[in-house]
Amino acid sequence: MSKFNLEFRIKIVTEYLSGKSSTSLAKEHGISDNSVVLNWVHRFDRYGIEGLRLRSMDQEYSSQFKVDVLNWRKRNRASLPVTALHFNLSSPSTIWQWERRFKEAGIVGLERRRGSSKIMAKHKKAPKKREALALSKPNDELKQLRKENQMLKIENEFLKKLDALARKKSAQKNSRD
Repeated sequence: MSKFNLEFRIKIVTEYLSGKSSTSLAKEHGISDNSVVLNWVHRFDRYGIEGLRLRSMDQEYSSQFKVDVLNWRKRNRASLPVTALHFNLSSPSTIWQWERRFKEAGIVGLERRRGSSKIMAKHKKAPKKREALALSKPNDELKQLRKENQMLKIENEFLKKLDALARKKSAQKNSRD
């Protein structure tokens, strides 16, 4: 989507709002799919012209924000595009990646930072014992433990909310029967 500048997006949204269909606009302007046009229209409806602006790809989100997004999606049984629109995320696939990482590694999977891959990190030589002892100062260890404790609290809260939602859903199902 980044190949389309702001003026082009505004033009397409304007044409859509004047009565043209998303399918005809996509075909006419060489847009891969009409859902791209509809996404622009929804973003414009919700956020105005700001919703159509290109965004930088180096945006970082906190683990707490990611958990909040995943909780909202489950609670509202929302699709990926609806969730992305609600939280003003540039791509629904971002949420899908967060869900996949959470399923694979729990809350720790959500705190992963961009950078060199884990595979490349394996090839680096491990520090010698003396260097490892120098690196693990008590203050660093305390910071790491605090961070780990905070992440466990977040994960625990997430699981509690998920359990409460499951119980609520089960109770609603039983009341219907």
